[in-house]
Amino acid sequence: MLRYDIDEKYKWDLEKIYENLNEFKKDYEEIKKGIEKLCKFNGKICQSAKSLEEFLKLDEKVERKLEKLYVYASLKSDENTRETANQELKQEAMNLYSEFIGKLSFVKSQILKEDYKLIEKYLEEKENLKIYKHYFKDLFRNKNHILSDKEEKIIASYNKLGKVPENTYMLFTNADLKFPYVLKGDKKIEITNANFTHLQEDKDRNFRKEVYEKFYSTYKQFQETSASLLNGELINHYTQAKLRNFESSRQMALFTNNISEDVYDNLIDVINDNLDINKDYISLRKEILNLNDLAFYDIYMPLVSDYNLKYSFEEAKEIILEALKPLGNDYINNARRGFESRWFDVCPNEGKRSGAYSSGSYDTEPYILLNYNNTLDSLFTTVHELGHSMHSYYTNTSQPYIYSSYSIFLAEIASTTNELLLLNYMLDNTENKKEKAYLLNHYVNSFKSTIFRQAMFAEFEHKANLLVGQSKPINGQILDEIYKDLNIKYYGKDIKVDEYISCEWTRIPHFYMFYYVYQYATGFSSAVTLSNNILHGSKKDTINYLDFLKAGNSAYPLEILKRAGVDMTKKDDLQKAMNIAREKLDELNNILK
Repeated sequence: MLRYDIDEKYKWDLEKIYENLNEFKKDYEEIKKGIEKLCKFNGKICQSAKSLEEFLKLDEKVERKLEKLYVYASLKSDENTRETANQELKQEAMNLYSEFIGKLSFVKSQILKEDYKLIEKYLEEKENLKIYKHYFKDLFRNKNHILSDKEEKIIASYNKLGKVPENTYMLFTNADLKFPYVLKGDKKIEITNANFTHLQEDKDRNFRKEVYEKFYSTYKQFQETSASLLNGELINHYTQAKLRNFESSRQMALFTNNISEDVYDNLIDVINDNLDINKDYISLRKEILNLNDLAFYDIYMPLVSDYNLKYSFEEAKEIILEALKPLGNDYINNARRGFESRWFDVCPNEGKRSGAYSSGSYDTEPYILLNYNNTLDSLFTTVHELGHSMHSYYTNTSQPYIYSSYSIFLAEIASTTNELLLLNYMLDNTENKKEKAYLLNHYVNSFKSTIFRQAMFAEFEHKANLLVGQSKPINGQILDEIYKDLNIKYYGKDIKVDEYISCEWTRIPHFYMFYYVYQYATGFSSAVTLSNNILHGSKKDTINYLDFLKAGNSAYPLEILKRAGVDMTKKDDLQKAMNIAREKLDELNNILK
C-alpha cells in the first residue's frame, strides 16, 4: 500500500510532537544555542554545588529537546524510508546529536577528575542534587574507562563515522534491496522483509520453497557487502573497548548496565544443556508435517492444519485488553488510551521500515511501529510492543528525567510478560482442542524463537566479535560457516541446513545493536517467572511487577529485577524456563498425537 491510502486511525499521530517543520526547526536552533551555553561550563562544572546544579539543569533541558527532536525525525524516516525529505530530517537530527556528543565530550572526564567525596558533599548541600546520588555512583564506576578531555573529544568526533555501518545496512536492506516477485495463482506478490514470514506459512510447499530461495538468494548475492558492513560495526566497538581499557567488546557492552559476563555465559551454558528441547520440537514438526526432508522453509508452518486464526487490529485490541486485566485497572486504562490516541502505526506501506518496535522520549508518547497483517504473530507482536510502551509510560510518569530510561537488559521483560499473559489467557479460554494445539504450538515456538534462536544469535555475535579481537579476517564465507555450524548444533539432524539459511545472518538487523540479542533470552526467562507470579501468586507479586515497570534506571538492572522476583545471577530461573518449555512441548506432543 501507499501511505496516503491508509486510514489516519491506523497511523501514529506525530503532530503531537511537532505540528509542523517550523516547530522542529525552532527546537533545532534552541538546542544549538543550549549546546553553546553548556560548553561555557567547561572547567567550571564542579567549581561549586551551585555550578553543578546549574549545569545539570541546563543539560537536562537540552537533552530532553534533543531526544524529542531525534525521535520525531527517526519516526518520520521509518514510516517511509524512500521519502528523501524524511531521510534528510533524520540526518539533521543525527548531525545535531553528534555535535552534542562531540562538544560535550569533556563533561564526564571533567567530573571524574574530582574526588567522589567532593561530589557527595555537593549532593548534601543542595536539595535538588540529592536525586543524583545513584547517577553519580554509577558515573564514578566508569572512572577507569573515561579518558582525558582531548581523547574523549577525538573519540566523540568519530561518533558519526561509527554509525555508518549500521545506517548503511538499514538503508540497504529496507530501501535499496529489491526482492523478486512470486506468483500465487494469478496474483503477483513482491517478497519483502515484512511479508516473508507470512508467506512461509503458506500450505503449498513448493511455493514456500520458491519464496525462501528467492528471498535468501537476494541477500546472498550481497553477502560480502553485508560482511564488510558487519565487520566495520564490530571493529568500531572493539576499537572503543580497547581505547577505554576494557578487555573485550563484550565486557564493555555488559559493563554499561553493570552486568557480569557470567550472566551471558550462564545463558549459553543452560541453553546448550537443554538443546534437546529445541531438537525434539523440530523432530515433532517433521513427524506431524509428514516430511522425509524437513527444510527451513517448513519451520513457520502451523502444525495444526486448517486452523488459521485471523484477527483484525480492532479484535486484537480487545483481546489484549482482556488478557492484561490481571495487571489492574490503571494499567488497562492507560493501555486503552494508547490504542485510542494513536500510539500505533499499524499497516505496512511502501518504503516503511520492516519489523516492529516501540520508541519515544520523556516528552512524547511511547510510539509503536507495526507491520500488522492479521495473523496470530501480529497479535503477539502488538501485545509485545505495547509492553515496551507501557514500560516507558510508567517509567516516564514515575521517575525524574535522569532515571527515566530503563536499561536494555530489562527492556524485553515487560514486553515478553505481556506475551505470556496473552498466551495463558487464550489457552484458558478455549475448550477447542484444535485451537489449544494451535496456541500450544505458538507457545513452544516462542521458546524456539525467543530463547533458542536468540541464544544462537548471541553465540554467533560473540564468535564474530572474537574474530575481530584476534585480528582474524571476516568475510561472507567465514560468517556463513559459523552460522551453518550453529544451526546444525541448535536444530539437530532432522532438518537440512542449506546454503540459504547459512547466510541468514545477513538479514538480522540486531547484529548492529551491540550485544543486544542475548537479552531476548534472559528477558523471556525472567518473564516466565514474572507472568506466573502475576497469574498465580499474591497481590504483592503484581505490585512488585508494577514497581519494576516504574523503576527506570534508578538502580542497577539486576537489583531491580531481583526486587521483582527474579535472580539472573544464578542459573535457576533460566532452568525454570527450560522446564516449562519441556512441559509445554510434552502437552503439544500429546494433543497432536
